[in-house]
Amino acid sequence: MKKLSLIFAVLVCLVLLTACNDQVPLIEIEAKVSPVSDEEYRKIGATEDLIEPKQEDFKIFEFNFNMEHTDSVKERKIKMYKFENLPQVLNGIDDITRYWNGGGYSQDNESEDFATYHYEFVFYTKGLNDDDIRKAFNNEKITVSWINNKNEQVEKEYNISNLIEFSSNN
Repeated sequence: MKKLSLIFAVLVCLVLLTACNDQVPLIEIEAKVSPVSDEEYRKIGATEDLIEPKQEDFKIFEFNFNMEHTDSVKERKIKMYKFENLPQVLNGIDDITRYWNGGGYSQDNESEDFATYHYEFVFYTKGLNDDDIRKAFNNEKITVSWINNKNEQVEKEYNISNLIEFSSNN
């Protein structure tokens, strides 16, 4: 009987510890700048006010944001960077038309335990180095907040310029 009581007490403790555990959401963010492929370059249609633009004059910026969480996360709010502002941000680097084209999609329903955002755009990079591209995104942020199971407000902020990785592969 003592063994049964001990097993029962251990199980109760495990359940309580599991229930009180504050699980942090899994947040994955990728911001990658890479060269355009031959096929992508053909689709660009680079003739607008440029003198013989070459394939290496263009890059693709790919952005992915994924968040997954359990029911312990309440009132999730994601203040995503407004990618429709990209033409102003990129063209403001040096008053050259830098933003070429792009688009994206997102799924962020309050009733779900995940959120996902994806954006991809092509931009003209001739004359820019990696630091110039990072500087363009210095003020661009993503803010994620939620209430945990202890009723505490948690907020995380991500600066896009700190997330950018440069790749030499398409």
